[in-house]
Amino acid sequence: MSLIRDDNNVAWQEAMHLYHMGRYEQAKEKFMPFLATSQEDGQLLFFVAYCSFKLDQLDEAETFAREALRVGYFGEEVYSLLGIICKAKGAYAEAEEFFLAGLAKNPQDGDLLAQYGYLMLVTGYEEKAKLLMAEAMRVDPESEVVLHYHYHFLRAYDEVEAQQETIRKYNEIAGSDVDKLLKMGLAALDRGNYREARECYRQAYLLDPGNEPLLYAIEEIDEIIHPVFFPNRLMQKTGGPVVWWICFIGAVFLFGKLDWEGAAGVLAMVYVPFCIYTWISPFIYRAVRKWGRYR
Repeated sequence: MSLIRDDNNVAWQEAMHLYHMGRYEQAKEKFMPFLATSQEDGQLLFFVAYCSFKLDQLDEAETFAREALRVGYFGEEVYSLLGIICKAKGAYAEAEEFFLAGLAKNPQDGDLLAQYGYLMLVTGYEEKAKLLMAEAMRVDPESEVVLHYHYHFLRAYDEVEAQQETIRKYNEIAGSDVDKLLKMGLAALDRGNYREARECYRQAYLLDPGNEPLLYAIEEIDEIIHPVFFPNRLMQKTGGPVVWWICFIGAVFLFGKLDWEGAAGVLAMVYVPFCIYTWISPFIYRAVRKWGRYR
């Protein structure tokens, strides 16, 4: 008899509690000992596979998910997980096969409809994607998974107000505080509020300290908001390097026509060092970080 059927097992209850909280590294650590006596338990294999996926361990996640299918666990969630794993690996044709296999079992599965719709968007079939996403929202508008993909679908079309409404709905029903914070952080990034996004990710990392992709995201934001990159941010907010180059050439040409050679020279002495600084700023940043660690 599988240990995971024993609802009085304290270790199992703790593992499931961590799993539902979104603390996947700790949950996986609790699940793994059960595999020693329950290697043929498809549900357990699925839980381990999902934890591995959330920890960005794609190969391991795929192995456990396929093993769950092998032992006869044919729930739609397994096809869903294998589909998103294959999508993450860029194996779009195989991802579609898994989504279709899941939908063959349950054509009204909102999660699978949303995931398949987003795959169609990624692969360029926009009209089909819109139909699938609309159907997902119709059959299961309060699913965390449906709202997750609906939010990313809206981001592709830059529908800001609709994004915020989807985030609000998601946070009302999401069971994982980590997932809520991740969505809030992503929404803050879309608004250009990097400090708010960093705080959301920081709080999420405190809840899930084993989440390496989350730590990487925090480090990326730290780099973006560091004072060393202020000139880079200024350039990007005012059109980017191409716009600055066009404006510089235009200004030099205009000053030449007006016989303002001195002004053109001053502009060049400001513009050229400014551009050079934006090119070398990543090296300066790394030097500052290294110096800070050894102070």
